[in-house]
Amino acid sequence: MTKKNIPAVSIVIPMYNTEKYIGECLDSILAQTFKDFEVIVVDNCSTDNSVSIVEKYMKNGGGVRLLKRKASSNSGGIPRNDGMRIAIGEYIFFMDSDDAITPTALEELYTIAKDFSADVVSCEKWYQTSMNGDIKNTSSIGVASYSQSEFVKIPTLITDNMAERITRLYKRHFPWNLWLKLINREFIMKNNLIMADTAGQDAIFTCCLIALAERYVVIPNIVNIYRVHDKSITFREENHQSIINKWMSALIQGFNYVDKSLSEIEFFQKNIDVKYTALEFIVSEFVKYLIPIYAQIPVHQFNNLIYQEIEQISDKTPLATFIFNRMNIFNVNLIQQQNLIQQQQIQIQQLQAQIQQLQNPFTIS
Repeated sequence: MTKKNIPAVSIVIPMYNTEKYIGECLDSILAQTFKDFEVIVVDNCSTDNSVSIVEKYMKNGGGVRLLKRKASSNSGGIPRNDGMRIAIGEYIFFMDSDDAITPTALEELYTIAKDFSADVVSCEKWYQTSMNGDIKNTSSIGVASYSQSEFVKIPTLITDNMAERITRLYKRHFPWNLWLKLINREFIMKNNLIMADTAGQDAIFTCCLIALAERYVVIPNIVNIYRVHDKSITFREENHQSIINKWMSALIQGFNYVDKSLSEIEFFQKNIDVKYTALEFIVSEFVKYLIPIYAQIPVHQFNNLIYQEIEQISDKTPLATFIFNRMNIFNVNLIQQQNLIQQQQIQIQQLQAQIQQLQNPFTIS
């Protein structure tokens, strides 16, 4: 432990019915080469043997703590908030209870964080494993709904040009997964950052991190082992109604959360267009989950389901403002394109006249 028994890292793990994997998760933590940490497991009302497994680890020491929620939340956001609330570490590292980390993960992340005095240290890549723990491949933001032509080769402090940051976020140059990040706890507290209780809270939280962090470091290190299995919330099958309800709710909550957070920052007050780019990122991230439904059901049925969700919004002003702004930009772009076409048509006519004159050099005007 560091001075005054404050750990260097607090590991926060929301847990719900992962009895098959929580042991492996905790084993990977306890096997770390870096030992200056505490582990906070927040149980989201599990109905299997997950809690009893964690309790066995607590008896064996290792700095494992268990926090039991009295009521289940809609997502991992609230359990993460609960964990952050009682964490005392210098940095916070989020894990999923069905994932694992490499033996040197904390040592690598913490060393870089201290070297850069970083608010956030974020990995670009991760390992992906099957249900039985066999590593299948190395996934990266280049193959996981992100786009970047080249990854960093050394730890890199991202630009302090906020407009460029948000543009790169919108273009999917930054992964938003929370389990790829080590975050300074004082930075979180100073900015009153909390998780939204909705699907996709990672994207919402990361958008705020990028907008608020003075020192945001991206690294090539691969430390997380992400498990894909059929009971994962991400891959769980749901009916059309529940999918639309989940992602429209996430869209609305995420939009309002980011809009409120960025509106309190002077830069975004003076640069509304950059704030709207951040909001576009949130909207596009959640709308992509609705697109498959659009192809599977009649258009009128899809529209009715979307309309029902929008009707439940108590304050439609921010979202309406966003849509209105997007339409204005669309119209401006359309006018610019039309003007460009007219200019090109005039140039074509002038060229045709010149060609005709060259073909008839003796024509007397």
